[in-house]
Amino acid sequence: MTQLVKEGRPYFLFQLDTTAIYWGCLKRNILTAPEHVTKLGYDRMYKNKSSRSAADFLYRLRYLVAQPIENLQTDNGSEFASEFERASVGLGIQRYFSRVTTPKDNPGIERFNQTLEYEWLYNCNLCLDPEVLNPRLTEWLIEYDFHRPHQSLAYLTTIAYTERELAKIRSPV
Repeated sequence: MTQLVKEGRPYFLFQLDTTAIYWGCLKRNILTAPEHVTKLGYDRMYKNKSSRSAADFLYRLRYLVAQPIENLQTDNGSEFASEFERASVGLGIQRYFSRVTTPKDNPGIERFNQTLEYEWLYNCNLCLDPEVLNPRLTEWLIEYDFHRPHQSLAYLTTIAYTERELAKIRSPV
């Protein structure tokens, strides 16, 4: 297996994961994808944990960032096989896998999932209907990406930090 050498530039690496939510006998899945450098986050709830849902999520993520994504890091979950694999190949995205039961391989996404849960989901936003939850989730992502300062980004928002880093690439000094 090839090991990814992480680079410090925007959109070089997105880490993808699935968080399961249970309410009685119902289960829903939230696919999450923070970007490694800028901490830009994207989430979406699906009714099932399928490779079709994960492929849909990947296409939406690519549309959101509006430029090529170079690398993805996922676990070995079944949602990241089949249709998801075809989607990542079709988009020209290189994939890397974290080791089984090794959350230390993906600390960025583990922290992002924790933030999602404690700052938003458990704050009276739990709903198992994706048609209701996804618009609410989008509102939270706007807050998270455009308005919330991040200590790890020198108290800039993810969007401000991304713009600053992309400007450095476009006009190196």
